[in-house]
Amino acid sequence: MTFELAPVGFSAYVVLVGVTLVAACIPLLWLRKEGVALAWKKSGIAALFVVPIMLGIALMMSDNAFVLSGKSLLVRADYFYNYARSLDKFDLSRAQIGPYQSIPDAKLSWRRSGVSLPGINAGHFSTQDGQVIFVVLTDRSQVLYLPAKSGTSLLVSVSNPNAVLDALKRA
Repeated sequence: MTFELAPVGFSAYVVLVGVTLVAACIPLLWLRKEGVALAWKKSGIAALFVVPIMLGIALMMSDNAFVLSGKSLLVRADYFYNYARSLDKFDLSRAQIGPYQSIPDAKLSWRRSGVSLPGINAGHFSTQDGQVIFVVLTDRSQVLYLPAKSGTSLLVSVSNPNAVLDALKRA
């Protein structure tokens, strides 16, 4: 059973566009030394390298999945980060649903590995109390927090967190 994750925020894409423009225009800083034609040529070459990379990153940011298969859970974030666990590793009785700010156990601190842009946090993070948590946070208004009995907990933005938690409890 696959559940829909909340879409990545528009602001993440705006940041990527800004980074792309800055990276492609850096050669223009040497405009006075090299002349206009050579500076624009170098900016075009830089754009040929930067634009495909940023397009790839943008596509990967929206490649998120939340799949319940039997008694196993698979969460994929940004194409590179996977989280697979058996449901019996979670303490579903302590699961919490609501806005991100209302769940004190899931307050993020340091990013261990992952992506952190306005509109998306994805990958492995630490919580403020030092626990490890796997995160796909795209909509802070509706999140599902699944504390682990031991090991890595889970924080995800799902479109219908109540239905997801009910399905997890039934499985």
